[in-house]
Amino acid sequence: MININLIPITSRKDGKAAADAVKLNIPKEVIVGVGVGVILMLLGVHLFLGAIWLVSQGRLNKINAAWQLVVPDKTALDSMNRQNGDLKKKIATISDMTTNKLVFWAPKFNAISDAIPKGLWLRKMTLDKTALTMEGSVVSKNESEINNVGVFLSTLRQNDAFMKDFASLEVNSIQRSKDNTVEVTDFTVTAKLK
Repeated sequence: MININLIPITSRKDGKAAADAVKLNIPKEVIVGVGVGVILMLLGVHLFLGAIWLVSQGRLNKINAAWQLVVPDKTALDSMNRQNGDLKKKIATISDMTTNKLVFWAPKFNAISDAIPKGLWLRKMTLDKTALTMEGSVVSKNESEINNVGVFLSTLRQNDAFMKDFASLEVNSIQRSKDNTVEVTDFTVTAKLK
């Protein structure tokens, strides 16, 4: 069927798109070629970025492998650093107690040894920044254990060389207990530093 329309193509209602198509007049081969070119370019960019990602993954795997080799050494080094810090604290504490206050401990320990009466013994001595703590026990056949602790303390209090660096010397606790037929008295004495 022949369609005759005398209205120009640009003025027709349904003919505007046809007029635009007529104006472009691009061959199909060019459109296909451009489309294939764009797809090939996108494919090339994708392959390039994939290659970069693979190289980055390879480097990351090498770095992770090297890190895994270093981890045991780092753990050992961290442990040594913690021990070093603890030792430095202990050395600083000992230095504070010995050099800053200039307390001569050998004569004090000799005085303690000389003041111990028969039947009394010391199990533990603890020295910190504030005090010297002595823990011990007393055994006596005539039930004068507490007297022996009192004699021990009074002998130390009378020794000026011992007491010159201490503000006080006091009993913290006394506990009696019976071990079979023998009464044993445990005590704790604290000498506070000035």
